[in-house]
Amino acid sequence: MKLLFYSLVCFALLLVLCLVVYAISFSLEKSFEDKGGSFECGFQPFSGSGFTFSMPFFVISLMFLLFDVEILLVCFYPLFYSFSFYSSLIIWLVLFFVLLATLFEWFKGVLSWV
Repeated sequence: MKLLFYSLVCFALLLVLCLVVYAISFSLEKSFEDKGGSFECGFQPFSGSGFTFSMPFFVISLMFLLFDVEILLVCFYPLFYSFSFYSSLIIWLVLFFVLLATLFEWFKGVLSWV
């Protein structure tokens, strides 16, 4: 029984070793120069891949996510819970924090380009 177990373990290790050697040899054989280049739907890129990151676009996308979550909280919260003093307080707190965050961004100059 031990002989069968040891032979299966040796076979499994040999198989893993063969697969690793095959993968390494295949990756070294196919080292193209285009692996590090950008990919645009199968065509050659029109310009270099060193574009600068657009910070205003990033800020707008974050604000969109913030307001999207705020709309979900404000609009759908009363549908799932009974509308009481506490639920209206939570809605007003969410609106207050969103307004406070928007004013903070505005005074810090993040929204100066808008």
